[in-house]
Amino acid sequence: MITKYISELLYDHECVVVPEFGAFITKECPATLDYVNHRLTPPSKELAFNGQLLSDDGLLVDHVAKRQNVTRNVASQMVHDFAMRSLAVVEASGVLRLDGMGILSRVNDKDYVFQLDGNLNLFGDAFGLTSFTVQPIYRSETYQHLATKIATEQKAKNTLMTVHEEEKVETPHRVNSSNYKWFRAAAYSMIVATMLVLLGWGADKSDSNFASWNPLFYSSPNEFIAKHLDAKMEAREVVTVNLLPAIEASLPVYDASEINYIEPLDSELLKPVDLNCYYIIGASLKNENDAQRCAKTFQQQGFEAVVLPINSKGNVRVAYELVMGKDAALKRLEIIKKDYNEAAWLLRKK
Repeated sequence: MITKYISELLYDHECVVVPEFGAFITKECPATLDYVNHRLTPPSKELAFNGQLLSDDGLLVDHVAKRQNVTRNVASQMVHDFAMRSLAVVEASGVLRLDGMGILSRVNDKDYVFQLDGNLNLFGDAFGLTSFTVQPIYRSETYQHLATKIATEQKAKNTLMTVHEEEKVETPHRVNSSNYKWFRAAAYSMIVATMLVLLGWGADKSDSNFASWNPLFYSSPNEFIAKHLDAKMEAREVVTVNLLPAIEASLPVYDASEINYIEPLDSELLKPVDLNCYYIIGASLKNENDAQRCAKTFQQQGFEAVVLPINSKGNVRVAYELVMGKDAALKRLEIIKKDYNEAAWLLRKK
């Protein structure tokens, strides 16, 4: 009964303390999409247990008194009885089953591991949402093919848009008297300009002095004189001297066999590869039986769970997994510290 009241409070509170027993702490997790299995999981809350928080904040006792319609002293006694029974079960077997919430396991004298029931989602905003499979969509038709298909179907249906387009009639441009005057003036101007160009071109070809006064060809009479003077100078014979043989004789000759090409070294290819293996340690215990129980807990979380031999200090270390390469091990350690155990650390395999 008390377990039911604890789960009700966890929907709206991040921490619920059971006096003399411990505290249940929640952590919000966003929705996740498994791209490999195409599985969408709604947002939820992770649940952990801290056996060091024992002080009574009155939240659970007040809730029990309200739901049971009893006094606060009676509710406090009910919570006390539940805490004593739970402690006795944990001391005897090391595992406590909380109906409707999950399983609480004691790793050592102070550390606990809580496994939340898979059907329970304490995130109130995601109430009623379940995981489901998302099938990917594969489009076989291209955009151009779809556009052509849609246009053909729309035209076949004879929609209002196609009817409106078919009924369009181009109206001829009407020419009024003012437009006609402008058109006539432009035509006369073009005729006059064409005549001037032809006269200037003819005068220029005939070498007449009148061509120097044509503004369409020369900006001044001096430009006309300079052009004709250059033409006369070009008509004269020009004697050229071929200096290429002398220049070619003075150029040095190189033998291609004397040139050596040295290929640059790639420093990245000389970088050594880290072949060392690293354990991601999650717990260091004094008892081998506790280490085996801790390894089973890690396996339930999806890890390989390696139990290392007893070291010189008499400790049995339990690793989540064994990873090759320090870079890969550091990345896995960061994920495990974020999602499972903030106290995890690396140990190089000898």
